[in-house]
Amino acid sequence: MKKRRLGTILAVAACLSLAGCSEEGISSVPDLEQGPYTDGSYEVRMPQYENGWQEYGKITVTDGYITDVEYDAHNEAGEKKSQDTAYRDSMAAGNAANGLPAVYPEKVYSDLVTAFRAAEYDPEKVDAVAGATVSSGNFKKVMAALMEMVEKGQPGEMTLPLYEDGVYEVEMPEYDNGWKDFIRVTIAAGKVDSIAFDARNEQGDLKSADEEYQKSMIAGNVANGLPETYPADYAQRLIENYEQAGSVEEMDGVAGATISSRNFKKLLGHALENAQKGDTEVTVAPIFEDGEYRAQMSEADQGWTEFVVLTIQNNAVSQISFDAVDESGAYKSKEADYQDQMAQAGIGTDPAQFYPAIIQSFIDARYLPDEMDAVAGATQSFNRFKKLVTAALENALYGLEETAVVETNDE
Repeated sequence: MKKRRLGTILAVAACLSLAGCSEEGISSVPDLEQGPYTDGSYEVRMPQYENGWQEYGKITVTDGYITDVEYDAHNEAGEKKSQDTAYRDSMAAGNAANGLPAVYPEKVYSDLVTAFRAAEYDPEKVDAVAGATVSSGNFKKVMAALMEMVEKGQPGEMTLPLYEDGVYEVEMPEYDNGWKDFIRVTIAAGKVDSIAFDARNEQGDLKSADEEYQKSMIAGNVANGLPETYPADYAQRLIENYEQAGSVEEMDGVAGATISSRNFKKLLGHALENAQKGDTEVTVAPIFEDGEYRAQMSEADQGWTEFVVLTIQNNAVSQISFDAVDESGAYKSKEADYQDQMAQAGIGTDPAQFYPAIIQSFIDARYLPDEMDAVAGATQSFNRFKKLVTAALENALYGLEETAVVETNDE
């Protein structure tokens, strides 16, 4: 890019003539340090809406020079994120609660544009704004594509591809019966070009090439009344199921290969997430998927149904609740009449005491149900908790959001 010190002088002189010298006021001043370029409007959008908003960037070139830079997001109604006061308050409050700067879209976008100009329109030199990591990353992608259009003299609009070209490999976090599943996804021209799904042992041998494993799996499935399948077969069928469905969420698994089907979906989801970021390093999938997971007993006991709700954040349990609910939605731990009944019966504890004690036992056991110490006076609830939390954690392994139901008659 050509550089002309005259541009800086003119920009400063123009700034001095504008009241307040706001970023908006400066935006209409031609930047003569860069150019000349082809006149026109250039716009690049992110590939999809995130939480209802699609971020975009615009550059306007007039008389051969950049006269305006805009970065914002809009919803489907065309409203701008920077002008949404409710979103502004929510984002600032959320960041403050998490110890982050209380930033908001209008300031984030303005700061990014200012830094972009100061970096002489080189997005790689723009630092992320604290508290707005995602938007900062999106900004760099959008502006890189915009400057490429500007430098090629191609005014117009474009939407970035969802995925960046490359090869993306993700493996399961642990070996299962001596094998660790992995997936390798190749992206070309912004689309999924090929998928390889297999497992390897510690020696690096592939499960799909193990004839003894194939025979053993077929025989085991037949003995259990399941369809005959084996690694090379179910891998190909899973790939075909994904291609037909077009999404991880909508694709079917393969009967007779339930665990491998779940592993395929888990690994593919993370590989595609990496492809959106352009992160081509081989990664290990988290043990647990972020989200909220609920498990409850199949039947009520004296009108109360016990349940567990787990929140997973960054591959770890961040919150947990254990209680029971009746048909009206009342919670057992907060029901004064129930506590009075227990006191009158001479029982030395009640749900308000033993539910938190059971949770603490789980925490003290490093979130391992089998390592928990029993809680006196709450044997039945303690045993149910272990089953419920195990079921919730099993769903968290694969991000399964449906409520897990634990059979009461299995006690």
